[in-house]
Amino acid sequence: MLNLDNIDLVNSTSSQMKVFCYSFFIWTSIFAIINQKVHLKKHPKKVQDDIKNRIVSIIHGSLTFWAAAYIVLVEQPGFGAVNSQTMQFTMIISASYFVYDFLACLYYDLADMSLVSHHSLAICGYAVATLSKFGAPSSIWGLMSAEVSNFPMHMRVIFRQVGLRHTKLYEACEWAYFALYIIFRGSLVPYMVWNTWPESDVPLLVKITATGLFLQSVYFIFEMKKILTRQYFQYQERKKKNIHHFWFSVNQRVQELSYINNQKKDKVF
Repeated sequence: MLNLDNIDLVNSTSSQMKVFCYSFFIWTSIFAIINQKVHLKKHPKKVQDDIKNRIVSIIHGSLTFWAAAYIVLVEQPGFGAVNSQTMQFTMIISASYFVYDFLACLYYDLADMSLVSHHSLAICGYAVATLSKFGAPSSIWGLMSAEVSNFPMHMRVIFRQVGLRHTKLYEACEWAYFALYIIFRGSLVPYMVWNTWPESDVPLLVKITATGLFLQSVYFIFEMKKILTRQYFQYQERKKKNIHHFWFSVNQRVQELSYINNQKKDKVF
């Protein structure tokens, strides 16, 4: 049995590995339970696998966001501060999730190059920060900024996969995702990068990971701007033709819209 009161996650590598292994087992077990209990037989197997894995991702995002928010708002560490027990625990939990998710996406053929590069960089960044005892505050700021938009991000994809893309429910999730992403990543991530680079004790890989998160955020914010512009013109067409989206079902009249069969998959996670 794992007793967190009796382990040292800052100085003991064996304790770090013990927590990592326990956490990896828990993430895998959560997916196994979801895989048994959630039934989506009307949809292709790949869609079922993706939705079930996204439920695990939502659980991870919710837990780690609040853990990171507690550290940032209550512990208030400086960016050059030595990693605390709480920071180490949060990073190890998150790293074990990314290893689980990386392997699960490979196994179920859900991975693409963006996921491979993102997860690889995240895992390496967490590992270096954990083992070096420095860099956790930057990682925690990045985690909080990234996971705040986790729930609406995954729900918009789930609703799209089950055929509810042209509904108000999907739009609400998409707008919430975009708003949280733009506000938090557009402000907190630049602040984090600006304060991370001057700290000499923070490992270089952590600084590179932070910068990568910033560049990714900038790219996706511009992509979101393109999507919102396109949605404005789509809304204008629906308004002109007096076609409205419903909340929980698709209005069959959307087939009359010129863009309905030409929509591409938006790659903003």
